[in-house]
Amino acid sequence: MLIANFQTGSTSHLITLAVIAVLTAALAIVARRARSTSSRTLLRNLIGWGSLAAGILNTAYWTLPSRFDLSQSLPLHFCNLATFIGALAVLRDSRLLKGVLYFWSGLCVWAFLTPTIDSGFREPGFWIFWLYHSFILFTLVVILQIDKFRPTRQDLLNSATFSLRLVVCLFILNAFTGWNYGFLGDDIPGAPTPVALLGGYPLRILWMILLGSGIFILLWIPCRNYSTTRTRK
Repeated sequence: MLIANFQTGSTSHLITLAVIAVLTAALAIVARRARSTSSRTLLRNLIGWGSLAAGILNTAYWTLPSRFDLSQSLPLHFCNLATFIGALAVLRDSRLLKGVLYFWSGLCVWAFLTPTIDSGFREPGFWIFWLYHSFILFTLVVILQIDKFRPTRQDLLNSATFSLRLVVCLFILNAFTGWNYGFLGDDIPGAPTPVALLGGYPLRILWMILLGSGIFILLWIPCRNYSTTRTRK
């Protein structure tokens, strides 16, 4: 049964995930079948600009005077940033950003499984949340299917360095302000997430870094043979 307030594991949640999965699969098929330069360019522009628009829409929604909260409304969570990173990776053809998008997909998957929202399908926040998260997957499809991006060992290192620098910046920002951007502050999300299982602050930040590093490596392992081949060329 569809309910007004969103709950993890509810029928609304499962239906939403199913719809996003179907749309992502359909996009992957379309991208695979796009042969001409014009069709690939069109698809790239649709997804790239769509991702940028979704990120801007989400930011605008949470910075409206009725909702604005400096501790929560800035687009500084990883999924917020991933939407913009995906847009730039597609539109600007940046290898660094493609790598970051690829590896961050392993972090952002938790937003689909344990979303930090409580608004139901009758509220704009519900649709905006799932829209900009969906574009993370859509831009990932473009770089994997159209660009044939496969991360090398250097991409792994570059993405890990980029991510660690961001973690340090957010950790310092949260420490001075009491905020919790990136879930790297002295607080836990209101909705159930894996962050709550990692113990107390600040030690859980170390566990988050180690787990994130493990996810990056797991995502790189399927491409390690490609990485070796590319390095030898």
